[in-house]
Amino acid sequence: MEDRNISPEESLRVIERMLLESRNKFYNNGFAFLFWGVLIMLACLAQYAIIKMGFPAQSNYVWLVVIVLGLVVTFFYFVIWMPKRRLVSRSDSNNGMIWIGFGITYFVLVFLCIKYNINPAAFIWCLLGFGMFASGGIYRFKPLFFGAIVFWISAIIAVQFNVGINGLWIGALAMLFGYILPGYLLWKKAKMEANV
Repeated sequence: MEDRNISPEESLRVIERMLLESRNKFYNNGFAFLFWGVLIMLACLAQYAIIKMGFPAQSNYVWLVVIVLGLVVTFFYFVIWMPKRRLVSRSDSNNGMIWIGFGITYFVLVFLCIKYNINPAAFIWCLLGFGMFASGGIYRFKPLFFGAIVFWISAIIAVQFNVGINGLWIGALAMLFGYILPGYLLWKKAKMEANV
């Protein structure tokens, strides 16, 4: 490898880029956890209310609306809006791939559960636990591990105690403590690191 002399301007650009990367290293600001946590929590509560009003068959449409809305907002945020404002680190790319894999697995899982007439909630919570655990490992952020544990425990409770419609309350609480709380802490950490 040959040595190359760089100009002072190039040196400044390299230093500037390194500072910018270190300042923006925490690209994951918890947006997805906060957004999806609130969205799914509200969907659980809305479906519960619709069932209690006497429309159990129609209550499933809540999920169609929520998933489509969530995907559109998530796509806009991560593909269009955020890349223009921050650098994306290797950790962010790896984390993104995990959640893309989650999304694909989610749709396959829901398809299989519908085909075999199985309630997918416990399986989805288990899958969410895996995603949170993997994100916690990538970012070395303990509250994400806590979120994983919340989802795994929720999955076990839902199956062990056959909670039926009350599973929607478990889902809402799981979102609050498994997604929203860790997402808020991640947002706070990202905000502090951005101001370093």
